[in-house]
Amino acid sequence: MISEKLPKLLQIIANNLKGENIPYSLIEAFALSLYGLPKFTADIDLLTEGRFWPLISPIMERLGYRCFQKTKSFAQFDSALGVYGKFDFMFVNTPEGRDILKKSNAIKDELLGDHPVIQPTDYIILKLMAIANNPERCSKDEGDILDVLKLCRDGLIPGSFEKLDKEMILLFAERFGQMERVESLFDGTFRDPNKPERFEL
Repeated sequence: MISEKLPKLLQIIANNLKGENIPYSLIEAFALSLYGLPKFTADIDLLTEGRFWPLISPIMERLGYRCFQKTKSFAQFDSALGVYGKFDFMFVNTPEGRDILKKSNAIKDELLGDHPVIQPTDYIILKLMAIANNPERCSKDEGDILDVLKLCRDGLIPGSFEKLDKEMILLFAERFGQMERVESLFDGTFRDPNKPERFEL
């Protein structure tokens, strides 16, 4: 479930980003929720372009947030005493990353409002990159990938999103050194349980 205050805070941040023409897209738990799998979260995670950092930082400070961690790939903000929740920004810095933002799907949700959301294929690609960059997060990120694959398998993801692009996922899996993991996840999710495996010697 999503805390009641988060959609209001998200709208305030989104309005400020739009005011500066900063593209953004929902990722992590909010994206999963809009794919059809609500998950509890106390944080908001957004994808945007790294080049907009000089504009994002003063916006967040003006709204009562302070940045407590910043790298080239992400920035994390918290409010005084955690009253307004945490905001994490993930930055894309390549043409492929900007393409993920461009392909985002504008969703109008009763609870969350009207926001762009990354495509399920791109959600999985970002999770694979996260695993490659920080293997300690593997179990959580792999679990999130499995959740998306199961939603796709069961036809539960809204039709406004693009269909899963397995070839694109495999392309990035190979680049990130995650091919074996991805093939195992796909096989475990989409294998027909009524079709017994054949074993040969």
